Amino acid sequence: MQNQSNIFDEELIKCRQERAKAQGFVSFLHDQVIADLKNRINEQKQEFLSIEIIGPFARYWGDRLPYNTYNFCEDTNILPIKPKSRDLIISALYLHLVNDPIARLVQMRLGLTRQGILFAYAFGENSLYELKKAFEYAELKVLGKVSRRVNPKIDIPTFGKLLRRAGFDHCVSDKLNYTVDYSDPMNLLSDIRGMGETNAMIERSRRPLPKRVLSYAMEYYRENYKTLKKNNKYQATFDVVCLTGWSSKPGSMQE
Repeated sequence: MQNQSNIFDEELIKCRQERAKAQGFVSFLHDQVIADLKNRINEQKQEFLSIEIIGPFARYWGDRLPYNTYNFCEDTNILPIKPKSRDLIISALYLHLVNDPIARLVQMRLGLTRQGILFAYAFGENSLYELKKAFEYAELKVLGKVSRRVNPKIDIPTFGKLLRRAGFDHCVSDKLNYTVDYSDPMNLLSDIRGMGETNAMIERSRRPLPKRVLSYAMEYYRENYKTLKKNNKYQATFDVVCLTGWSSKPGSMQE
């Protein structure tokens, strides 16, 4: 059930994620993040025997990680993880679309063993800022007002605070930045759909996007966001925040 504090229509998000899986999941950003995750796991220099991967594309992540055994969980309000049963939990690039991320993080912490580690990835605040600006310009020009067309994101300090509020004993948050080149910004819109990341805010406009708004938005994008490479392409920015949380301080010998 939705309440007044909710931002996202989570049922709609799940429908769009399932559509993305069925019609051809656009995975290149997930692949980049999975490569980063592999490096972080290797840096821990420890063997993980009980691993949980959480998120709508958890099985995709598991197929690309160097372990034979995983537990998979698509996101639910109540995560099916027994207390102190996992020494590694991976939140697979989805927390930015959760109405109550602290509740999810608390459940993940409770699921970790004493020496357990959480790696949680989510899209950050500057993701798709070019597209957001383009739609704002177009709607002001055509409609005289701005509606929400791009899902909001959270900045690094806020994500870090969420991790601490969830009770993790030691927390680190940092950001990965990816700039993707497109031959045309319309291709970006197609990729966003294929990622399952289209606008799912409760307060989104229910009216079909006027053709003039789309036309002006794409015109603005082409005029303002060419890459610096002089290759007749257009940039799209994706920020990914990585939260690392330990249930007890690294190196602690608590039992």
